Amino acid sequence: MNSDEYKKMYELEGLYWWFVGRRKLVKWLLQEHNPHGKESRLFDLGCGTGLNLSTLVKDYQTFGSDPSQQALKFCRERNLDGLFSCSADAIALSDESVDVVTALDVLEHVRDDLPALREINRILTPGGKLIVTVPAYGFLWSEHDEALHHYRRYVARELRAKLVASNFEIERSTYFITGLFFPILFFRLWQGLRRTSIEASVSYRMPPSWINRMLVWTLDMERYLLNQVNLPFGVSLVVVGRKPATSYDY
Repeated sequence: MNSDEYKKMYELEGLYWWFVGRRKLVKWLLQEHNPHGKESRLFDLGCGTGLNLSTLVKDYQTFGSDPSQQALKFCRERNLDGLFSCSADAIALSDESVDVVTALDVLEHVRDDLPALREINRILTPGGKLIVTVPAYGFLWSEHDEALHHYRRYVARELRAKLVASNFEIERSTYFITGLFFPILFFRLWQGLRRTSIEASVSYRMPPSWINRMLVWTLDMERYLLNQVNLPFGVSLVVVGRKPATSYDY
């Protein structure tokens, strides 16, 4: 990720609708799928500037890692502990040492995601859970992805297949940010047609507060729908994987 983007993330993720909606979704998923409740050891892989961790630290035993020292510096400004630097395919934790792993928009930054998924499986306790969010659909690729140094966007069947190949069982698979799918699609097509700069930049732009609140409300409604159904398409993809209680080889 470009260094300037960490500063933007640090400044925006407390209020910007996308960060707020994802954070609420993850907290809800933890309530629905977490096997050990508040006694869980939770590891946030690719913790970024740390706001997700800072909202979970009072409920779980938390650890976080990021390959960027700049990101970890922002985490420490939030007074977070249990931080270290490592790559996703060589996680500096012991076998079967954590109960839950969150990988929130991380896998798309990894050149080869299968070794990363196998590493996550290695550090999870039997029956432990992985909560993954990733950007969806290659046709939504834009300079936003370039600025964030993404390697890919995903479809559900691809991500599910990669989790199964890494010794996970699939507990939940759904798209998210469905109601805003077509506006975002049209915006990115328009953005691509009018692009004139060589340097890519992210599409985080803080809207007027009333629009931001409306967008947060829209994602709240989607999260309510997820109590009943999986959403068939969206800008993001969410999968919950479970490490089998009895290990077996692939």
